[in-house]
Amino acid sequence: MHTFTDYCAAPDALTARAIERAIAAAATAAHAAYQADPTDANRDAFISAAATDCAVAYHATHGEPWRA
Repeated sequence: MHTFTDYCAAPDALTARAIERAIAAAATAAHAAYQADPTDANRDAFISAAATDCAVAYHATHGEPWRA
């Protein structure tokens, strides 16, 4: 799974967008896993993935996201 650091270190916008999409997909998958099996571990994984997705989404709307 990609991290916010991976996103910020992307060398160009195309790579940043691909990482952004992968992070969003991971958050969606983590949410589905938590919905299917609401354990503490799945909740924590979802919260972590959602937080990363939110951080990337915020930076994607402000200037050069891969240089944020």
